[in-house]
Amino acid sequence: MIKVEHLFYSFNDLPLLEDLNFEVKSSEIIHLKGVNGSGKSTLLKILSGILNNFQGKILLSTDNVFFLGHNLGLKDSLTVNDNLLLDYRFNAEAESLDEACNIFDLNSLRDSKLFSLSQGQKKKVSLVQFFLSKCDLFLLDEPFANLDKKGIELIENMIIDRQNQGASIIFTSHEEHNISSRELIL
Repeated sequence: MIKVEHLFYSFNDLPLLEDLNFEVKSSEIIHLKGVNGSGKSTLLKILSGILNNFQGKILLSTDNVFFLGHNLGLKDSLTVNDNLLLDYRFNAEAESLDEACNIFDLNSLRDSKLFSLSQGQKKKVSLVQFFLSKCDLFLLDEPFANLDKKGIELIENMIIDRQNQGASIIFTSHEEHNISSRELIL
């Protein structure tokens, strides 16, 4: 699925990632760990194609990639429903969207403007996109942040479900979780 060879990345002339080498197989879950500032988010951005000013080689066997970063990619001036319908990855039937909004307790908020929601509710809107996506590779930066226990359990189940469907997942987290994964420490 992914092979990274001799990856180097510098920020403001300071090395952040140095000679990083690893592989991710199909259906594998990787928990990317490290202290704040160690390059976890940067690595996910490189793997997603957002950052490309690196040295080394990255081989991806798919271009069907879902990325969820710290910036949720949502528009505060739009409603929850409009945000979900704008997502280019969203290609599901209306009943799938209804089901996802129900699972994430968003049905009563679908006509609400995003700016009126809590950070946790906004996170749930972005996670509906994850729930509905059928990608081969999921790159999730702090997917459990700002969620309550029920939300964390839901995301854990979604990650395991995607793995069972053959997808590979790389996620960062400082939160406790119940996901069997291989650790990659930066």
